[in-house]
Amino acid sequence: MGDHVSPEQPAEAVAQRSADRLALALEDVGFDVGQAFPMLRGALDRDGMPVVELGRVAAEVADGLANVLVRAARLGVVDGAD
Repeated sequence: MGDHVSPEQPAEAVAQRSADRLALALEDVGFDVGQAFPMLRGALDRDGMPVVELGRVAAEVADGLANVLVRAARLGVVDGAD
């Protein structure tokens, strides 16, 4: 699951790639990422590990994302390898 930091890939690049993938996936299911997730970005945590910051989202956006995830779960879509 997910990308791991390796000597070939700097942590910053891993974080940004993960943020970009998430943004594209959110757009694919109908979200306007710039409006709904304006603070979405790749970053490093205090330990230098890659993270994706989502920022604060409106309750309406959170409900919409929850609806997408519930529908995906009903269709048997679960977290795992691509």
